[in-house]
Amino acid sequence: MFSDYPYVSGTTKTLPAHFAETSKRLVESYGAKPGDLVVDIGSNDGTWLKQYAPFGLEVLGVEPATNVADLATAAGVRTWNRFFNEETARDIRAQHGPAKLVTASGVFFHLEELHSVTRGIKALLADDGVFCVQAIYLGGMIENVAFDQVYHEHLCYYTLRSLSHLLEQHGLEIFDVSLVPIHGGSLEAHVGHKGARPVKSSVEQMRATETARKFGELATYQEWARKVWKLRDDLLATLRDFKARGKTVHCYGAPAKGATLLNSFGIGPDLVSLAVEKSPLKFGKLIPGAGIPIVDEATAPKPDAYLLLSWNFIDEFLVKEEAYLRSGGAFIVPVPALRVVTAADLPSSAA
Repeated sequence: MFSDYPYVSGTTKTLPAHFAETSKRLVESYGAKPGDLVVDIGSNDGTWLKQYAPFGLEVLGVEPATNVADLATAAGVRTWNRFFNEETARDIRAQHGPAKLVTASGVFFHLEELHSVTRGIKALLADDGVFCVQAIYLGGMIENVAFDQVYHEHLCYYTLRSLSHLLEQHGLEIFDVSLVPIHGGSLEAHVGHKGARPVKSSVEQMRATETARKFGELATYQEWARKVWKLRDDLLATLRDFKARGKTVHCYGAPAKGATLLNSFGIGPDLVSLAVEKSPLKFGKLIPGAGIPIVDEATAPKPDAYLLLSWNFIDEFLVKEEAYLRSGGAFIVPVPALRVVTAADLPSSAA
């Protein structure tokens, strides 16, 4: 599945900005110096590693998808086109030495070989090295009714407790933790060799919060399911109303999460005629299951409304599509609660 991959990190403006902020914070917090090694696991097109350029760090990406690894290499980001595991980690250390920083964003929930990867991180980290992992957070999924994060390539969904359990089996320890808004709500954990750094109060605070939110109880997920089915009913009613009034609706973007939403709710070309995309890797294809054709957004006609499948990037898209909204267009935003966004809802900065 990951030898050829249609997702490219640099497609939006949101992710590069997020990675720039995170890189600066990591370098300043942990004293990374020019020449220190940073390794990004699942580095995609090199978007995160590019953000270290101002700091003079040596960067290395590890990316199994040949098509996006080639994009990174062409952009000047040193990239190994292979899967990250214990063997890869030892090869990196043998050739480049230990890593001051190891990062993984939007990848740790994809892994089948969790233990080999974790052993690899342990082997690669310098004694004072830090592993920064950003992963879809179960708490954010529940809070945002983000059921669309559940699809074939997402094999697990983390809490602090579950991530800690994995890392501790291999001599690693979370010493700081926070929540970041990327991908609709992610857990960011800073990890070191066990005992290498004092554990901050943020860790115990999040443990207590998770206990209070009852992530281990069935009733929590039954209530979540009720909210998902209400979203379905509200969205179908809205799309059918648009159709009854002779209005056209296109999907805005064709992310993997969109396939989950469309198929779960039974939405196809009868309600949404096509999907517009920025990534050439998706042009001419169909959204799996839903059968909705994907076309180049630059040449597609403007519909009366867009169904925003990449709802987690709405702030960026409101700015990008200001003229469309002011001309009478609308965004149908399905998650976390259905709303129809028009020009009247634009932020004051866009007025």
